[in-house]
Amino acid sequence: MGTGIGIIGVGEISSAIVQGACSSDDHPDFFLSPRNVRRSAQLARDFDRVEVCTSNQDVVDRSEHIILAVLPEQTEAVLSELSIPADRTIVSAIAGISTDTLASLLPKSPSIVRVIPLPPVRERRGVTPVYPGHSEVERFFDTLGGTVVATTEELFSTLSATTATMSSYYAFLQGIADWLVEQGWERAAAERIVRGQFAGLGNTLATTDTPFSDLVKGHETLGGLNEMLHREWMDANNHAALARSLDRIFARVSGSD
Repeated sequence: MGTGIGIIGVGEISSAIVQGACSSDDHPDFFLSPRNVRRSAQLARDFDRVEVCTSNQDVVDRSEHIILAVLPEQTEAVLSELSIPADRTIVSAIAGISTDTLASLLPKSPSIVRVIPLPPVRERRGVTPVYPGHSEVERFFDTLGGTVVATTEELFSTLSATTATMSSYYAFLQGIADWLVEQGWERAAAERIVRGQFAGLGNTLATTDTPFSDLVKGHETLGGLNEMLHREWMDANNHAALARSLDRIFARVSGSD
């Protein structure tokens, strides 16, 4: 994106974006909203060319592209107080708010692009979904790990739904650690063991594009322990339950529930 990027809603994801971008000397100027003043001020102290603005309108006035990262229920109230010219680009990281809904709240008709940045952008390893395609937005998020462009907003919403699986992943690891504690391990040791086991698998995902089906086969032997747990636990019923949950989440984020 251009040399001036404004951010309205400086929470965890916005912080990750700034931190990831500013890990390179060749980063754009960032203009941050003052609402979360402590977090914004810390980012301004940590990095050059990062400023805390006096108001959200000040963010808009100083920026070519504005990342919106407020809560969905705050969207209308935040945008109703702003005058956003047609020559700006709104980059919405707001879950479940469609481009049509955003357009209805932006009377001067700036460009609108939706994105789903995730925490790994902090390490420049996050793949960010984008809709619709926008060369400058894609170029910026490519520096933070890459992009995928959805051809329809419905497809974009399917990716929004899958972000709901992150806490379940950690809950799975917690379940393994809980079992170890039940067998007699101290909690700290059990969690260290599980972290070490799965950290290596995470590196495999980050450094290869091997299909998941091949990764499954590569970690199983016929009649072995991995195959046993896979078949007994991740059976057809659990696959179906996961798909049903994702269907319900998709309905929620796409507004069809």
